[in-house]
Amino acid sequence: MIRKRGIAFKIIVVLFSVIAVIFIAIFLYWYIFSKSIIEKNLRENSGNLAGSIVNQVEKQLIAVEKVPLNISNSLESAHFTEKELNELLKSVLEINPEIYGACIAYEPGFYEKGKKYFAPYVWRDSGKISYQILGNQESYDYFTNGWYKYPKEINKPAWSEPYLDEGGGNIVMSTYSVPFYKIIDGKKTFAGVITADISLDWLQKSLSYIKVLETGYIILISKNGTIVIHPNKNFIMRESVFSLAEKFNVPELGGMGKNMINGETGFANFSFKNLKTGIESRTYYAPIKLNGWSLGIVYPEDELMADIYSLNKAIAVLGGAGLVLLLGLIIFISRSITKPIRVLSHSTKEFASGNFDVEIPRISSKDEIGELNNSFIAMQSALRKTISDLKNTSDELRISNEKLEDYNRTLELKVEERTKEISVKNSELEEALLKIQETQQQLIMQEKMASLGVLTAGIAHEIKNPLNFINNFSELSIELSEELKEELEKNKDKISSEELEEIEDLIGNVIYNLGKINEHGKRADSIVRGMLLHSRGKSGERQETDINALILESVNLAYHGMRAQDQEFNVKIETEFDKEIGMVNIVPQDISRVLLNIVNNACYAAFERKRYENLSFIPTLSVSSRKNSDVFEIRIRDNGQGIPDDVKEKIFNPFFTTKPAGKGTGLGLSLSYEIIVQEHNGELTVNSEQGKFTEFILKIPNK
Repeated sequence: MIRKRGIAFKIIVVLFSVIAVIFIAIFLYWYIFSKSIIEKNLRENSGNLAGSIVNQVEKQLIAVEKVPLNISNSLESAHFTEKELNELLKSVLEINPEIYGACIAYEPGFYEKGKKYFAPYVWRDSGKISYQILGNQESYDYFTNGWYKYPKEINKPAWSEPYLDEGGGNIVMSTYSVPFYKIIDGKKTFAGVITADISLDWLQKSLSYIKVLETGYIILISKNGTIVIHPNKNFIMRESVFSLAEKFNVPELGGMGKNMINGETGFANFSFKNLKTGIESRTYYAPIKLNGWSLGIVYPEDELMADIYSLNKAIAVLGGAGLVLLLGLIIFISRSITKPIRVLSHSTKEFASGNFDVEIPRISSKDEIGELNNSFIAMQSALRKTISDLKNTSDELRISNEKLEDYNRTLELKVEERTKEISVKNSELEEALLKIQETQQQLIMQEKMASLGVLTAGIAHEIKNPLNFINNFSELSIELSEELKEELEKNKDKISSEELEEIEDLIGNVIYNLGKINEHGKRADSIVRGMLLHSRGKSGERQETDINALILESVNLAYHGMRAQDQEFNVKIETEFDKEIGMVNIVPQDISRVLLNIVNNACYAAFERKRYENLSFIPTLSVSSRKNSDVFEIRIRDNGQGIPDDVKEKIFNPFFTTKPAGKGTGLGLSLSYEIIVQEHNGELTVNSEQGKFTEFILKIPNK
């Protein structure tokens, strides 16, 4: 039973709802406003903190850079003994605690004639300063190290990427290298490299005292995104910001990494799970311009928003208490207003139940409720008279209702019969529409294929005649050259040995060139024959066909067709054919059409991915054949972007295409599916993983 709600309840609900909505709107506005202010302050504070840390790091790096620069000035103007070099380098470490190690690495023969390696090196070793001479062919060929090669090549000082210096300092470090020179025969000549090393452990300790809220932390990445400083030591030098983005499935982290290595400054507009605590966090990043590294400050979101959460909680509590007080006041007022209405309601219920003699109390108030009471009393007297009239007419209504029910039953039967007729007509119309659509698709496809066939055949015939001349005359010229060699052999006594040797070389070159002309002419002739075969249309006749040769011909035809449309187009083609297949019974023109369609799509997908990504990506097409019992199988695979799952279900539908307008008709795969499945009783399936590959598998019975 549904409980009826009174006017008092409705007044309470409406007033309370309106006031509650106003309170909530004010609260939401305050929350958004205060959050925007806090985020603005956070950006400013983060920028100031990052700038302070970057200045501190760069100040230390500048101090490190000055040391090898000063030493280079001394080395260019004077020659030092090994002992003097040792003392010089040790004094560098004693004066500069931020430097872990220092080295002076000479070019072969510059320090001592005939001596290839000479590189005095000092480093901090368990609280003391150790010294050794670096350089040997087996374990430490320092000429191949980046800290030596790079400044030599660019002819200016440079910081190295972080690396593990095995055989030298034996720690993970970064090196500032300064090339120095000697004046030889009046020319400035490269003599070697002076280095100053900083330990990543030392750098992390120098930044560890900086506190970022309660659980925040600082990260540092190198020029290529490698993690240099991180609270999780397992990430240092083993992971990059890009590998972490892939490992933890946070693609936005990879985008932030690109901004960082590009030297940008900003606040990441996304949150991710803190790799230290697992809490949602955000990052502010800024570049260290001296060595191309980038600094990141990771803030936990719950700590960032702690103040606003506390403030909003207090506001919510106060607002809730205010709503409760308002609710009590609204209940009191509404009940005092609706009490006379409740008295009237009780009397009218009795009246409505059939007790027409019930006494309705009179309300003396002069407002709308008093008028309503008087109206009910007048209605009571009028109803008494009306009820008697209704009893007289009820019998007449009953008879009319019986007649109406009989008519309704007859009408329902007529509607049902008419509905069945309309349903049959609709079914016939749907079947006719489907036949018209199928016919229309076939006509469109036949018209396109016929036009393409006529164009292809015309071009191929025009090319084939000059190709025949090239092939025939090249073979004839080879035969004439061989006869010329025989005549020359007969008359070699009449020609000097030098002239004979020169003529034989010329004839050999002519025969070789004619062979190449004949070879490439036959290759062009093969392509033309493929075009003619493709243009002949659907014959419907099965023939014994060398399937491997047909596949190779179709791949070459598709490849050269793409190259003709776009000179920049190029893909790597890999083939693996099963020689056991031999001859198979198929309709070669139709299978060639299927192969061309699928290979064209594969080449397009692989090359489009290269356009989209970068120059280092190699678009690749892999084609293979294999014999399985009474079925032979063809696989065509590309390393393009792949096919999404929602698209994969539609690719064999007529006129469905994912290519841009003008690039495809959407008929190729639907026609291919019809040829393989309906005409050859085979299977055409597709496997694809988005972002990695697509592979079409053709299985055809060999009957």
